[in-house]
Amino acid sequence: MNTFMITKLIIKDWQLYKVFMLGYALLGIFSAGLMTVPSGTVYYLGLVGLITVLIGSSAHVAINIVVTEKKESQLSFIMGLPITPMDYNLSKIFGGLGIYLVSWGTIVVSASLIINFSHMPNGMLPMLILCALEILVATSIVLCAGVLSGSIPVTIITMIILNMGFNLFLFEVAGIEAIGSHIESPTAIFNSTVFTLIGAELLAIAIVIGTTIFIKSRKACFL
Repeated sequence: MNTFMITKLIIKDWQLYKVFMLGYALLGIFSAGLMTVPSGTVYYLGLVGLITVLIGSSAHVAINIVVTEKKESQLSFIMGLPITPMDYNLSKIFGGLGIYLVSWGTIVVSASLIINFSHMPNGMLPMLILCALEILVATSIVLCAGVLSGSIPVTIITMIILNMGFNLFLFEVAGIEAIGSHIESPTAIFNSTVFTLIGAELLAIAIVIGTTIFIKSRKACFL
């Protein structure tokens, strides 16, 4: 494994997408700020905007950093570098996820601080973290789908299915008594149910990435 070249490829992608990630982070922070306005309509717009930015930025990274690069025939340049197909795939998996985490982390931390220091109930924090992690799980799946398939249609269809699944996840988690009953609480309640779900989401990310690496390690070409 050529760690030096993997790092260089990740930095190359970061240079291409850092401005977009900064833009998404600012939009996410702005949307979270709208949620503090004492208006049901504005709150709803802020909530929708927050979710849209988190999902939209993940789609941008997954589609452009992996699939579009292949479609634009940039692999001829990549194949001239002293790297193996596995090095290239690792740079895309960890680089893409790392680049997305910049905007994701900034938005989630900012939204958490806004909730904590505003009039909104702190009981929303566990729900925020669970939903943000679910979007991170979906991002990992979409990114890995792009790495495995190299197909824009496959990647987009995967993203659409997962976006639909997010709505189901939102309602199902809110319906759990140990979580939904504390959303309006003045303090954040991180009980065993919340930690179990967080652990399951982190495990899902590890499984998706590990499975993708295993599958790609058995292929000796860049395609």
